[in-house]
Amino acid sequence: MAQPLIPSQTLQGVGTPVNFGFTSDGTNNGIADQSAIFSGYLLQSTDYENGSDKEDVRCLQGDIVSQNFYDLHQKANLRMFITGTGKANAIANTTLTNITPGTIINITKCASHPDLVGTNWCVQAGAKIAGDITKSAEITIPLEKRPGIVAVQAD
Repeated sequence: MAQPLIPSQTLQGVGTPVNFGFTSDGTNNGIADQSAIFSGYLLQSTDYENGSDKEDVRCLQGDIVSQNFYDLHQKANLRMFITGTGKANAIANTTLTNITPGTIINITKCASHPDLVGTNWCVQAGAKIAGDITKSAEITIPLEKRPGIVAVQAD
């Protein structure tokens, strides 16, 4: 009978190599940030994309003859299970206190998705925690990164 896979085991792949799951360097759970906001979370899924606004210019017959792209930016959604050093600590980590819209997060490590590593990710509205009687609590964090936004506004 096969032994169940435990987190410290390495998966063995066959065939064409692919980027599977999330890896850690031993100091994080798949992702780390400068302020340690992610320290109580175990990365489960991520999606990210490039974004921009676009202006179409049309000729007299209505055909598009030029496209202008501006406000280049990146968007990401992180979904993580909430963890802790014990059950009480995991419950204490089940909060949105540090994940309010406008919070700047500097992602320092993400071995499986290096495009996420960068400064000035800004938490967007819509961060949420979901729980269920048969599932672990998880947090979803929407992020955006724009070159012109590098810090919280000064008072």
